[in-house]
Amino acid sequence: MSFLGQTFVPSSNASLFLYSPRHLIRVARRGLLAMIPALRQAFDARRDNDRLDKLFGPSPRLTMVGITLSGILIGYGLQDALAGLLFVDYIHIPAALLGAIYALLYRRYLFGDFNAGQNDFPWLAGALILPAVALVTVAFIVRAATGFEALDGAPGWTVIGEILDAIADSMSVAAGLTIAVAALCYSKAWSRAIKALVWRLLVFKIIVWFMILVFVEIGIVGPILGALVEGLLGVDLPNWLGDFADQLSYALLILIIYLAIIGGTWTACSRSFSKLLAQGEVDVLQELETMAESPSKRRNRARKARATAKKKAGNGKSA
Repeated sequence: MSFLGQTFVPSSNASLFLYSPRHLIRVARRGLLAMIPALRQAFDARRDNDRLDKLFGPSPRLTMVGITLSGILIGYGLQDALAGLLFVDYIHIPAALLGAIYALLYRRYLFGDFNAGQNDFPWLAGALILPAVALVTVAFIVRAATGFEALDGAPGWTVIGEILDAIADSMSVAAGLTIAVAALCYSKAWSRAIKALVWRLLVFKIIVWFMILVFVEIGIVGPILGALVEGLLGVDLPNWLGDFADQLSYALLILIIYLAIIGGTWTACSRSFSKLLAQGEVDVLQELETMAESPSKRRNRARKARATAKKKAGNGKSA
């Protein structure tokens, strides 16, 4: 697991793992649906609905491919060369490198002499899809190179569980790239942004480790499901079926979390883009923390804040 390979959690004292999966699905769906027109706008043949040439030069799509391939090749080269050094094994260097490059390019465009405006967000964000897809593909290929195996004593088709786990884990790189670019692009002080980002990545690393322990090493879904089926139907299930259920539940949960991070980041950045242009900086991590909360949690927090403010006001009058 890695900082940019096992991604960010949008809270310093909570995590997406602790939020309602139903709410996370809504967050992911809203952001991912908004990406579709942006993807078309960033990669269609028209040149009048984006300004990619201002960002990447006269051959923007070729330049984007070149940056992506160079970042991946150089990043993996550095990853191998620096393997074993302090913290290097916990950093996905290709994602970190591409994230820094894109954040620098974005800030150069937004605050240079290019008259950036609100309508620039879709194609700017859409341009990040290419490196994200490339990173996920390479991460999966690297994982697949080690081979996939079926569960002990199980039919060969159960290898799909390990494949789905690998796909879900590979999505972590895209989530890490997305939140890293957002945190750096929306911040003037990169040192402060990196500290905040690393803190959340550390928290999330612990959460993912716990999820692997519960769903894979110990396994809770399989035994519960097996007990229910055997109790209700009186059918003896094979031992491998519980392990297979644990693999599927882990893949589904971790995929929902990563998609929620990607979709939520897109939505939070879109909502605060005009503020970024006006002020030059937005705490997008705080925006994500708020978005990750379900509506009921936000209402309860607002109610407590009003009650606290009312109590302080009352104390001030009595004094």
